[in-house]
Amino acid sequence: MVTSTDERRFYHVLIRVVFLAVTADSLIALLGEQFWVAELFTHFRLYYLLIQALLVLIFLYTGRRVLMILSILFAIPNAWVVGPYLTPAITSIATLGGKSATAGIGNDVGIGIVALNVNYRNEEFARIAGYLRDFDPDIIVIAEFTPAWRDELEFLRDSHPWQLGAARNDQWGLAVFSRLPLVDTELIDLAQTDSVHVRFVIEAETAKLEVFAVHLFSPTSSVLAHNRNLQLENLAERVAASEYRSIVVGDLNLTPFSPYFSRFIDRSGLLDARRLDGFHVTWPASAVPVWIPIDHALADAAVNVAEVRTGPDVGSDHLPLEILVAERARDIRGHDKTATE
Repeated sequence: MVTSTDERRFYHVLIRVVFLAVTADSLIALLGEQFWVAELFTHFRLYYLLIQALLVLIFLYTGRRVLMILSILFAIPNAWVVGPYLTPAITSIATLGGKSATAGIGNDVGIGIVALNVNYRNEEFARIAGYLRDFDPDIIVIAEFTPAWRDELEFLRDSHPWQLGAARNDQWGLAVFSRLPLVDTELIDLAQTDSVHVRFVIEAETAKLEVFAVHLFSPTSSVLAHNRNLQLENLAERVAASEYRSIVVGDLNLTPFSPYFSRFIDRSGLLDARRLDGFHVTWPASAVPVWIPIDHALADAAVNVAEVRTGPDVGSDHLPLEILVAERARDIRGHDKTATE
């Protein structure tokens, strides 16, 4: 028979195990630049902070002041990184329902962009096609673009005739579909890592806007983590050297809480446009509550990004990232419309 004493002892042990686990995770995250495995721990700093906040309340209530102080101290590095995203996130929750989750962006109010990793093994063709038809952004960036996805998205040629990219049988194909004319287009292979990325320029109202559409390597091994970091360095160099206002969109396979993200921001000179509206997690699109923001919109300060938000579940393992640049594009005719392979 379980007694109240046994229950108290169980919860006493459980709380201390949680305290030790979240403290260890927080300390490992501090070594994110030294070891590729440690960097993986940085992506979950929001969850560490939430658990530490709960522990502080528990230890305050139970009079465990030493444990409470330790929880606060170990929470400081997490709060320092996560804090800037908390205010807009709380505001978004407080005003939930104020923005439509299905309303389109772009056209009359600015340039609407959707970045979506469709998952190269995914066969939810109809769901994603329906979402793109209904949402109808000006520019669509598709990561993990395969020959099968090229065939299924053929209908976009009517509504988005300017196309650029390359299909591959693995996860490293990428394509851009645009109803706006694309000029100065280029397929790029960041850091010569055998992957497809796209650079193009749009004639906007005030000045030209350069867009980098990318899908970086997933850091699931030391080699892949190293190559992703090389991609970030190469991309930062390209952006910093650009003569245009720039915006980077796509799956970067890291969160804003990684030290490599901060390094990229410093070297490229871009700003994290997500901070306007909070976290907006994009992966994984599942019921498991370990969602993290790895799809991004990073822009020059001169680029007026009015909104960044997560789209609905469309059947991929990623949620779409919906971006609104609050200026209209100039309609330039006479350029080649198709450059996909």
